[in-house]
Amino acid sequence: MSYQSLIPLIVKTGSSLSPEQFQERINIVFHDFEASHYDVLHDDMRDSLQEQIDLLVNDLLSCKSFENGSLNVLDIGCGTGMSSQILLNSKLEPMIDHIALLDTSANMLKQAELKAQKWSKNYKIVHGYLSDLNEKFDVVLISSVLHHIPDLETFLQQVDSVMNSGGVLIHMQDPNADYLEDPEYLARKKEYLKFPQSHTKERYLSDLLPPKWRRKIKILLNRKDYIDLINDQLLAEKTIKRRMSPNEIWSVTDIHVATQNSPANKGISLKFLQNQLQNFVLIKMRSYGFYGYLKSDLTADYPEKESRLIAESKPNGRNLSAVWMKK
Repeated sequence: MSYQSLIPLIVKTGSSLSPEQFQERINIVFHDFEASHYDVLHDDMRDSLQEQIDLLVNDLLSCKSFENGSLNVLDIGCGTGMSSQILLNSKLEPMIDHIALLDTSANMLKQAELKAQKWSKNYKIVHGYLSDLNEKFDVVLISSVLHHIPDLETFLQQVDSVMNSGGVLIHMQDPNADYLEDPEYLARKKEYLKFPQSHTKERYLSDLLPPKWRRKIKILLNRKDYIDLINDQLLAEKTIKRRMSPNEIWSVTDIHVATQNSPANKGISLKFLQNQLQNFVLIKMRSYGFYGYLKSDLTADYPEKESRLIAESKPNGRNLSAVWMKK
């Protein structure tokens, strides 16, 4: 997936920006508005990410040791600081001296700093891009970020450039491109969706209305959600001339994720990462979301089934995580 895939949407919205400018601006505005809601909207990720961090840190410490207070950490696309907090809950915590929190969203960084102020660690806030950095790090954490990056080749080169030799790269919560069409995974998803309580949801009369009508009614009643506010901002600053649907916005921000607007997007491939990370050794790849959902969203005995598949290190879940070491 490249910037050029955005051209039809740029034309549709009447934007005069280049694909690079279009993606960058919508991504920043989206995450600025999402910042105050992010931890609530993505609360289901917390337990799964903690489990993955704990497993990956155990994988790492089984083959390398670190002195206490020796590690300089960079959290790329740190968001609200949730992932750094989760890393600090792991066995790696005593070894961490300093955390740099990097994001292009000023509002996300405000939320991250509120968390960082409670840590017993040195930290700094960096509002900008990976290319702005001129220091080296021992650990780079990339959580729920790779699928937002259009030019992954350049991004991964920049990751390499900011890491010390022997440094550790941890990434999590990206669509597992190599297995999204795997027959075993698809069979598990189908099994779970047939389970009677897999999708229980309280329904309202408004759910029966077409999405476009629901959004128009909300706007008329002045009951705007953050998608409406994102559109208001983008229209006011003339990034776009026509409102975007949620799926259109997500097809820009989550550029490697399959959406209704961009069904051809295939996620993040471990094979692709191995080709790009030539200066790294893969310590361990792990997967999760084996029934198409995170464990905290599963019902009945499915969380236990998910736990067994994670313990068996099955590779064919919805989500990908891995830990690497730079040569």
